[in-house]
Amino acid sequence: MLSGLMNIGKSALNASQAWISVTGNNIANADTEGYSRQYVDQRDSYAIQAKPGAQGLGVNAQQVLRYYDAFLERSYVRQSTVSSRWNEQDTIMTSLEGLFNESNRAGVNSSLGLFFDAWKDLALYPDSTAHREALLSYAESMGDMFSSTVDSIKQLQSDMDKSIDETVARVNEISKAIADVNKQITANTVEGISNPNNLYDERDRLVRELATLVDVETIDNGKGDFRVQLTTGQPLVDKQESWELEMLDPQAENRLRPESTYQGQIEFEGSDGFEYTVEIVNGGNVGDNPPPSFRVSLDGGKTWLRDDNGQELRYDITDNDGDGKIDPVKVKNLTVSFTDTQNFHTGDNFDIVPKRALYWIEPTRGPENVTPQRYLNGTENTNRVTGGKLASYFNIRDDNCNRYLDEVNATAEALIWEVNRLHSQGVGLKPLDYAQGTQTIGAINQALGSPQSMHAYSDRLQAGNVNFHFYDKTTGEHVSSGMLDFDAATPGVQNFDPSVHTLEDVRDAINRSFPDAAGNNMLNATIQDGRLLIEANPDSNVNFAMGADSSGLMAALGINGFFSGTDASSMAINNELYQDADLVAAGRVNGQYQMNVGDNSLANDMGLLSTKNVVISTVWKTVDNQSITSYYSNLVTTVGSDRLQAKTNAEYNTTLTQDLSDRVASVSGVNLDEELANLIKYQSSYTAAAKLITTADQMLETLLGLKQ
Repeated sequence: MLSGLMNIGKSALNASQAWISVTGNNIANADTEGYSRQYVDQRDSYAIQAKPGAQGLGVNAQQVLRYYDAFLERSYVRQSTVSSRWNEQDTIMTSLEGLFNESNRAGVNSSLGLFFDAWKDLALYPDSTAHREALLSYAESMGDMFSSTVDSIKQLQSDMDKSIDETVARVNEISKAIADVNKQITANTVEGISNPNNLYDERDRLVRELATLVDVETIDNGKGDFRVQLTTGQPLVDKQESWELEMLDPQAENRLRPESTYQGQIEFEGSDGFEYTVEIVNGGNVGDNPPPSFRVSLDGGKTWLRDDNGQELRYDITDNDGDGKIDPVKVKNLTVSFTDTQNFHTGDNFDIVPKRALYWIEPTRGPENVTPQRYLNGTENTNRVTGGKLASYFNIRDDNCNRYLDEVNATAEALIWEVNRLHSQGVGLKPLDYAQGTQTIGAINQALGSPQSMHAYSDRLQAGNVNFHFYDKTTGEHVSSGMLDFDAATPGVQNFDPSVHTLEDVRDAINRSFPDAAGNNMLNATIQDGRLLIEANPDSNVNFAMGADSSGLMAALGINGFFSGTDASSMAINNELYQDADLVAAGRVNGQYQMNVGDNSLANDMGLLSTKNVVISTVWKTVDNQSITSYYSNLVTTVGSDRLQAKTNAEYNTTLTQDLSDRVASVSGVNLDEELANLIKYQSSYTAAAKLITTADQMLETLLGLKQ
């Protein structure tokens, strides 16, 4: 009995000592990041049966455990990945919004206003060379502003690429570290006796950091049997094995139907932030009538590209030049073609990823695309990464920046077209000796109105014709006027048809349509590097002026245009106007075929463009009820709205994350007041246990004294 009492006291001493040690460790790590408060798993020892009844054998300090709530931890990890994404996106959007903020500095909108005002000034002084030079100066500044805005957005995209590479590298490092910790946990765990609590804390800390980078979830089956996977299911860590994420270069992939016999591949040139899904909608072989055709989606097949009239775009697969190769077609920013001309099957799909993208690497199955993707309706592809800093970097790079770039370019494209459409039909202070086209046609033997022509303004062309006026170079008197004849064998003047006629046809029509009295054609047209050059024939002793153009052909080719280029980056002033400002058109050839230097009709129309509703298109919308300046103002508003959305989401999710953090801390965090109270408590327990041993010792001495 007395020896049992001694053992009870001893076990109590050991338990109290363990509690004091653990409490001291809690106090020491009160400020250690990721540390979970520990406690002693204290259990009642076995009892023995004796009179007057079962008697306990003391206490057993079994093992040291953590205060830990798995549900709260999983909730915190899930919420922190959302919070991290929006906080990062809010920070970046603040910088991006600054590129469009014109409240305290000059920007694109103010440059547009000055440009149109310069045309209005020219309308007041249509015979002034000085006002023409001022106009060119404002136009140059506006072009620089467009280009600067685009360059700044692209620089931000480049910064996002660097952040993505760094984040992906860190994700892979953490994944390997968690796998290593799993190995150590397995090696250092003795079930029911010893738990490597510091390793468990380290693993939780790594998972928390990983969750701020990419959306993950965990499956804990105990000890080192621990799995970390993307929320889409691809594992990053499973026990002691880890997988990697990797950024891969642009690529394309076939997704053919099981019954398909197509043997080729899709090919592309160019780059874009969108992923292209190409679907065959009419099968067969090249040369069939109708030919095979395809449609294109930029959001995984949710929506399909449409023209300005809302009709779904279909692209024919052809070999019009008969070289045995499929004619490339221009689709948004890409040139698309195929390697085989036979056995296209309806329903076959081809995926084009024309950018560096994120892939989950699985050696036996190959890379799997997990790049964050937003559909054109604003929702997200939940089968891809959707959280953490990676999601914010990709969303900024591929969604926000690309949408803004497309709209800036759409603004510039509409401006170039509308200005050139007018200017190509106007006259300056003197007629032309030559006109060099500023627009390059990628395929001069393809119909100019088809995607195969590889021309930015192919969809703007209409059936119609162009008027040319000729003047004696010596006297300035009107000699003749005429239109292009696209079929000399047919009586009468045959008009231009964009679905039929090529740049070569335009050249040939110019070279035969305007004979002089001696039978020589007054114009010589040639094609140089995809651009049309028109020169007055020296033998005819004439120069020429452009007249009404119902087809838009001259504007599309950049003949007598004001601008060169097709978007914000390439927009520039026609070099011919730089060399001679007098060629800036302010008027038109009138009904008596006169070029009056006081005519301001065209300059007036140019000034009215600032408020005229025009057609402006991007891949996801077409507007025809806004002016160019209003459209750009709406873009600025959109950027501000996106920034506000990011800020609101960041504030909301940060609040939720902080609440969960507080709840986790209430379970696992160290409270110094509580630990100090425990220290006093266990110190008293230790003293009481020692007193128990002293009492047992005194009882033993009393018992031994009975013998004397």
